[in-house]
Amino acid sequence: MRKRENRFLKGCVVLCVILILAVAAGLAGLFRGSVSTVKERTASSAEQPVFQKVEIPAEEVAEKFYYSTLSEEEQQVYQAVLQGVRNNSETINVEMTDAKRVNQIYEFVLNDFPDIFWCSGAAETTAYQIPGGGYSEFCPEYTYEGEQKEQMQAQIEAEAEAILGAADVSQIDPEYDRIRYVYEYVIRSVDYVENASDSQNLYSALVNKESVCAGYARETQYLLERLGVFCTYVTGTTRGQPHAWNLVRCDGNYYYVDTTWGDPVFLQTDGGSIPEEQQIQYDYLCCSEQELFRTHELDADVTFPSCTAVNDNYYVREGCYYQRFDQDRMQKQLNEEISSKEPVSVFKFSGQSAYEESRDRLMNGLIRDAASILAQQNGLSSARYSYQDDPVLCKITVYWQYE
Repeated sequence: MRKRENRFLKGCVVLCVILILAVAAGLAGLFRGSVSTVKERTASSAEQPVFQKVEIPAEEVAEKFYYSTLSEEEQQVYQAVLQGVRNNSETINVEMTDAKRVNQIYEFVLNDFPDIFWCSGAAETTAYQIPGGGYSEFCPEYTYEGEQKEQMQAQIEAEAEAILGAADVSQIDPEYDRIRYVYEYVIRSVDYVENASDSQNLYSALVNKESVCAGYARETQYLLERLGVFCTYVTGTTRGQPHAWNLVRCDGNYYYVDTTWGDPVFLQTDGGSIPEEQQIQYDYLCCSEQELFRTHELDADVTFPSCTAVNDNYYVREGCYYQRFDQDRMQKQLNEEISSKEPVSVFKFSGQSAYEESRDRLMNGLIRDAASILAQQNGLSSARYSYQDDPVLCKITVYWQYE
């Protein structure tokens, strides 16, 4: 039986952060199950290192969100860390004496580049103060190197080519359709497994098909970037538990996407399975911050773009999004879906007031009337249906039975 993340109870695996002479560096270890530490030392001017020349093409970082939030000095550190990590350098010297900030910039590198799977997220950074300035010696921890890393990278490339080539999605022009394709693929293909191997990186989700929220979000980011869609990695909390999801840009507007919470785990019971029509929950496909923040809270260390548009929200596009009770439109939706023998009817509301205004009239009036029509059209003595009433998501879902 497939095991999914409980959207109310579970989150990513977390380890406590150890402090060594300073505050630890943030979330680089939080979603990768490891610890980042910093140290401070005084050195003589004779110990000034030689810094490697950084050669990162501008186009590689042009659309990277976290990179864009940095100052010019910090961007130089970012590029040095990126180049060093790609080379599996044991020690990376950077021209910055704030070791805590160096570690945070490393976290930003990992957030911007989901394909960097060979780092545990742990790092030790030592800041050296010397006359006239100083530097930091950054030492990341690697989980894979050499031939093994190359083999895993080849598997990632092959899997991505197979996924994106299967439906020739590169030929799909609208950004929304690309986002939806990836959203549905990740949800259908990945199992949530708390103790999955490499659970905090891309390889776990894309190749092994078992991960936690970090892997879900990194695969979503990786595939969408390959399709030319802006997508970045977001961290925060849900119900007090650490969590990761994505921010995307669609037709010029920003939206949130959470493929982990796209799985309706609460419908699954031990020994049973989720019917095909219930296997994807679309509340987290291109949702606004108003919608997302009912259940999610962003980490405070980065400011994200405002997400207020609803044009490309899934339910708006599907014509089942309501800002108020609309009897004629709701009745038309029910009649059309029953005539087409759709297995599910969904009514998504813009907020609590619209939901409360509509709930009783919909449940005790329009849906019962629609059930009678279903029975008549299908020659049944009585209609059978079930429903799910979700006041948190402001949504009512009806599951029809036609036999």
